This record gives sequence, structure tokens and C-alpha cells, in this order.
Amino acid sequence: MTLRYAVIADIVGSRTLTNRPDAQRTFEETFEKASQGLTLLEAPYATVGDEFQAVANSLEDALLLTLRSQLLLPAQLQLRFGIGAGRIEELPGGVHGHPRPRAADVASLQDGSAWWAARAAINRAHQVQDSSNPFIRTWFIADSSVEATISPNYQTCVNALLSLRDHAILKLSARHRRITASLLLGKTQVEIARVEKLSQQAISDFARGSGAGLIQSSLIIAEAARA
Repeated sequence: MTLRYAVIADIVGSRTLTNRPDAQRTFEETFEKASQGLTLLEAPYATVGDEFQAVANSLEDALLLTLRSQLLLPAQLQLRFGIGAGRIEELPGGVHGHPRPRAADVASLQDGSAWWAARAAINRAHQVQDSSNPFIRTWFIADSSVEATISPNYQTCVNALLSLRDHAILKLSARHRRITASLLLGKTQVEIARVEKLSQQAISDFARGSGAGLIQSSLIIAEAARA
């Protein structure tokens, strides 16, 4: 079985948004930018209500997608993520089992244990956020069928790192979130300094100082995901 990583995202506090159409455009633009350079089987797309979905070929790319998205969003817009590992099956769409006509860039109709795990993960993230840790935004669950590959202990370690990552993101200022996102997207310090109207030294100081922990933690998580 080929492991896939389903990602479900929902909008935190969607009912309180004053301009939902503008917010939706911002989320979609953010996902497009956050997806750059990642190997995604399905790029992020809106489904119904306040939900988005995506599929990654690797846990590393799923984690980077969620990290970049959080950093790129303005402070007043937030997403909660569930990442699920397992299998994905494409299903026929349309009436009476006939395939539905669709453009090449439209997501397929899918089911499978990766989606079940992703749903369980986002429900868990919501539960933890509401009960004890309001900064939690991301959770990872592997379906029981793939525990020989992704053990419960491994999942615990990833979620511990994600908890620290989510907490660090919420502590950053809007500017520092943009700078961190740009660094993770491969922008040079000179390019970032020009956009932010700061000196290159200021960007360097941030990358080696207060931003270093988050950047380094993302590299650690990515390394763990590749193991």
C-alpha cells in the first residue's frame, strides 16, 4: 500500500468573520503560495462551508504546507489542520456510478483511511484547543492499518513538536510571521529586507535569534518525517 497524507483544514471562528468572501479569497491565495515547491497529489481546494482539503505524497510536505499556511495568513485569519496517514482511494462520481465530467485541475472524489485519520486528527485538534491548549492548530494521526510503518510513539513525538510549533507561531508578530514564511519559501535575506523595508542585518538577526527556534523546529520535524 502506498502511504498518502490527507490534509483537512477548517477556519477558526468562521462564523465571526465580517467579510467571508474576502476571507475565502485570502485563504485560497495563501494555500497557493504555501504549496510552492511541494509534491502534492491534490493541491489545497475548498470543499464545503469553511473546509479545505489537500493530499501530500509525504508527511514532510504535509507539515510544510500547514506551517507555511499558518505563517502567511494575517493574524485575524486562522486555520486548524488535521493530517492523516493511510491509503486513498479514488471513487467514481456522478449519478448511478457514472464518472462525473471534470476539468483536469478539479480534485477527484476520494475516500480511504488517510481521510478517516485526517478527520479524526482535526477533531482531536479542535478538542484539545477547546479544552486545555487554545494555541493548538495542528494534529497528526496515522490510521491503525499503517502503524507498522508509523508507530503510536512516532505520532506522539510529531504531535509534541507540532504543539511547540503552533505555540511559537502564535507568539510571533505579523512581520515576523511574514519573514519566517519567506525564509521557509527560500527567499534570500536581501529579498526579504527589500519587501519589509528593513536592513539585511535585521533579517539576519531575526533568523539567528527569535526566529531561529521556529525555523529549526520545522527542520527537525521535516527530518523526523523523512525517517
